[in-house]
Amino acid sequence: MGLFDRFGKTTKESLLKYLQTKISDKSNLEDIVNVFEEMCKKPIEEDMILLETGTYSFTGEPMFYFSLVRQFPNCEEEYYQIHVDVLYVPEEGNKNFQQGTWNEEIEENIFAYIKKSQEFNYCKVKEFRKVDIYIDET
Repeated sequence: MGLFDRFGKTTKESLLKYLQTKISDKSNLEDIVNVFEEMCKKPIEEDMILLETGTYSFTGEPMFYFSLVRQFPNCEEEYYQIHVDVLYVPEEGNKNFQQGTWNEEIEENIFAYIKKSQEFNYCKVKEFRKVDIYIDET
């Protein structure tokens, strides 16, 4: 019996579809974080949540990433990662933001932490370029 069989309809595909249905380029950052938080309420054993920010050139051009990741075992000693990457144009105000914080590294609820972060409070009033929602494996 696979991991998702134990959780009924909670499959990696259903979690991804939920995010893709609820989040669009017209969403604001607060709504995106709230939808991601809601998705994380669907139980999966041994999951972890990551907030990652920084300027990277993954797309070929530098972009500032405000990324939310939910990681969980794939039953083959590796992990699935569901990503919501909110991409902003790099600018003076976000150039020094860079962090990678897992929920296990902090005492408080990860979503309370995210909503109090400097990155969130800066980005929530800025217009983003695009949102990427995808799943990959480590």
